[in-house]
This record gives sequence, C-alpha cells and structure tokens, in this order.
Amino acid sequence: MDLWNQSSRLRRLAAAAGLFACLLIASPVKAQERLQLDKAPSATANATKPVLVVTIASINKLMQDINYVSSAVGQPQAGGMFAMLAGTFTQGIDMDSPIGVLVPLVDGAPQPIAVIPTNDVKSILKRLEGQTGPADELDDGTLVIAVGANTVYIRQMGSWAAMASRKDLLDLAPADPTALFNGLGNDFDLAFRLQMQQVPAETRNMLVAQIRQGFDQAMDSQDGAESDSARDLADQSMKQLEQFFNETDTLQFGLNIDQQAKQIAIDTSFTAVAGTTLAAIYGGQQPIPSQFASVIRDDAAAYYHGATSISPEAVEYTRTTLKSTLASLGGALENEDELTPQQRDDIRTMVDRLADLAVATIEEGRADFGALLLADQNDFNFVSGAFVADGNEAAQIVKDLAEKVKNENGAPRFKFDVSNYKDVAMHVIEADVPAKEDEARKVFGDTLRVHIGTGPKAVYVAVGDNSEYMMKELIDKSTLDQGADRPVGQLKMTLLPILEYANSIESNEVISAMISALNAAPDQGRLTVVQSSIENGQSSAIRIGEGLLRAISAAVMQSRQGGAPNQF
Repeated sequence: MDLWNQSSRLRRLAAAAGLFACLLIASPVKAQERLQLDKAPSATANATKPVLVVTIASINKLMQDINYVSSAVGQPQAGGMFAMLAGTFTQGIDMDSPIGVLVPLVDGAPQPIAVIPTNDVKSILKRLEGQTGPADELDDGTLVIAVGANTVYIRQMGSWAAMASRKDLLDLAPADPTALFNGLGNDFDLAFRLQMQQVPAETRNMLVAQIRQGFDQAMDSQDGAESDSARDLADQSMKQLEQFFNETDTLQFGLNIDQQAKQIAIDTSFTAVAGTTLAAIYGGQQPIPSQFASVIRDDAAAYYHGATSISPEAVEYTRTTLKSTLASLGGALENEDELTPQQRDDIRTMVDRLADLAVATIEEGRADFGALLLADQNDFNFVSGAFVADGNEAAQIVKDLAEKVKNENGAPRFKFDVSNYKDVAMHVIEADVPAKEDEARKVFGDTLRVHIGTGPKAVYVAVGDNSEYMMKELIDKSTLDQGADRPVGQLKMTLLPILEYANSIESNEVISAMISALNAAPDQGRLTVVQSSIENGQSSAIRIGEGLLRAISAAVMQSRQGGAPNQF
C-alpha cells in the first residue's frame, strides 16, 4: 500500500507541473479573435472551484532559501545569480507574499490562472516590454500582452493581479486568493493541493476510460500462456486506479528549505472521501504496541520501524492483489524454458505457501516490523524482526527449500534448530564467499553467515559478527513495549558511520571527501521519513539534513576533479 501510495503522489506532482505549464503553452489567440472571445459565454457558466492550487513562496523567502542551500552545497554563486535575476524581473511584486496558480475546470478542461501579489501590474509589464512588447489595454481595463505566439490577459484586482490565456477566465479569479493558500503559501518554497472531488465524475470516468483503452491495446498485443494472467492483473490494476480517482479527496505536497533546522523538508498527505473503502483502509492504520520497537535507537546507522493495525478492507485488498500477482507469476513460469516441469511446480508450490503465510499474517489485523543497522569504522551488524501468523510454518518453508537445493552446485549450507532461545528456534545459513570477491571477504570473511530465528509469531534475521547477540537482545525486549504513542512507520539513516565502515573496507577519494564534508556539517548526513495516520488518510514527512546535501556535493565535486566516477 505505501509504495503504491507514494508512487501515485509522484505522478500527481508531475501532473501538477504539466498543468502549471499550460499557462505558457495555451493555444495562440490572435488579436482578431479577441472580440469573439469577448462575446463568448462566460467561463463562470460551467466552471468548478480550483481543482489544483499551486504556490511558490515569496521572492524574499525564495532568495534566502536558495542562497542558503546553494552555500551549503558549495555553490554560493548560484544563489547570487538567482538573487540578481529576481531583483531584475520582480520589481513591483510584493516581495513577502507567495505567488499562486489556480486551476479550475472549465467545460471539463483545466484552465490555469496565475495570481501575482502586486498593487501595480502595469509597472511590472512596463519593465518587461523588451520581452513582450507594450501591453494593450481593453475598455474594461484588462491588459493584453503577447508571449511568443500566445496571448495573455491580465487584470488588476486590488493588491493582486490575475493572468490567464483567456479574458473570461479572469472572472474566476478571487479578489484575494490567500484563503486558498492555507497550508501552502510561505509554509513551503513549492507546494500544491489537488482536490480530486472537484473534478466532475464524468471527467474522472472519461480519464479512467482513456487509460483503460491504453491497457486494452497493450493486452491485445500480447500472446502466449501469460497473456490471460497479465490481463487479469491489468484489470485488477484498473479497478484500483478507478477506486483511487473516485474515492480520493485531497492530495497535498510541499517542499521547504528550512534554514533554521538546516534541512530540506518534504511533506505529503493523502485523504480519502469519508465512508469509502479507501477511507476504511487508511483509517484502519493506527499505531499499535510492537515487538520490535527496540530498533529505534539514537546510535543506529539506520533503522526502520512500523507497527500498525490493518482493517478488514485492507486485508481484502491485499488478498485480491496477491491473487492477481500470483496468477501473473504462474503465466510467466510457463514461459521459462530453462526450467523443468518439476522445477516450475516446486517454485509455484513455494510461492503459494509464502503467499498463504502472508495472507494469514495480514488477516490477524496487524503488521509489525523492525530493522536495525549498527556500523562504525571497524564493524557492522544488521538485525530485523517481523510478526508472522505462524513462525513454525515459516521455518518449515525454509527447511523444505533447503531440501530442494541441497544437491545444487554452490548451494548454501543450512543448519536448523541449532539452539533455542526463549521459544525462538535458532538456525544458521552459511555460504562460501568466492576468493575473487575481495571486498565481500573483507566484510563477511571466508564464510557468510545469516542467523535466522523463528518463534511462534515472529521471524528474525541477522547478519554480522555480533548479530546473534543483537537478535537475542531484540527477542529480550519484544515484550517491553506496551504503548503506541508513535508514528505508524518511521525510518532514520545517518550516513557518516556507514561511510566510515565502507572506507575501512576499501578507501577511495570520493568516500574520503564525503566523510570530510560530514565531519564539518551540522549533522552526520541525516535522513528521516515519518508516516503518520490522519483522519481518513496518511501523511508523510521527509527530512534531509544539511550534512547529506554537503556529502552529495562533495562526492560530485571529487568525482569531477578525479575524473574517476567509478570510485563511488
């Protein structure tokens, strides 16, 4: 669900950027056509409220933020260049108010309207005459300029000026758009809010129909054993996409350069229409007590933790998705000529068992997972734990797999039930590291050992010299967490200890440059991602510390100087 949700948000951002460009790529309107436009029915006759609101921070905030981030990455001249250009082309604009683009639907089509904070738009246009030519003024005071082959209409509205590709669209602009900027505006350098339910149902249905037509054409071009299963998967995807269009309420995105906190913040949120299946799916995701909360540690090089309840609607969603995916996988297996019929059957049986275990786990109405990476200049250790419906079945699946591959050349060695720790059966998987893999041998030694623990309701995996102890520590603390005052999911990474360990294995100039940059930075290369439950939806907060920006910049500059990008 989360991966699908995040990728959908990125697609919405791309759509927002496309709509923003509509103002400049609108169809040309010749001067002789203006009278016809003036006589045409008003756009207000068949227009929605803004479906999309895009805001850009005030000029002052942009100059300060761009100056900060360009200095942080060692390119202060870029901030100076932006400030110079802004000073040249923004005279007459209120330097402390945001700029916005409002996108209503008119006759079913998006029609962008830019709103600029200024008390005197004529003075701005006067300074742009070298690029646009003199502005014409119509009888009602509307100004008209040519931007390349396009015509733009502009109207002064109190302390704001509205701009659009058609004169009648200006009637849709509010005299004061600031109420539409709530939660956007100067809270971010760039932000948008998409109100899906402002899009008429017939328009949403038309869009889904066009996408379905593309799916059908793609499916018609396929043949072979997997075509039917691929079509089933595509049909399921279309149903989910249609549900997304019809049941989404609001999508919001914001990017902010936060000088005070010395970080870049990216905030997103999604809400579904109350009472819908999507609202039930997201509303059912609430924080719960966790067996694996002890992975949340300040000294971690990285950790991920997620513990959430799961609604019956989400269970059904997962079951349906898995069914379609397995059917598609079955069709793909039939086309693998290098596999024997017995191997196909074995793979299919194993995948089915894993899927059954996954569904049984989801049906318990909870998800609980934690992973922890510790690293320093000399060592690294990794451990993870996950809730499962039947740990004994998980162990049996691995045992059956070991039996199938035991005679294969280079197969790993499995040691089952080597010990028992607090009702958790301890197993070990060993594999020889080839002598030619020098770096891998420096990390794992001659033999890679993976420790696995299977309890009645949990599976543990650990790698590293001290990882078995870490696994037992995770087991020891599994009953200590009884609260749920935390996000449903959170990730934290600190780059410096990871790079220091990598440098101890195989040093190079790029990694050394990054380490030097991080040692001089206000943080050690911090990245955090927090997912929280909100009413009928979910929000995400990504924070990228200044140290991470400096490290990436140092890597790029060192690669250019050394002329050896293969070092990193």
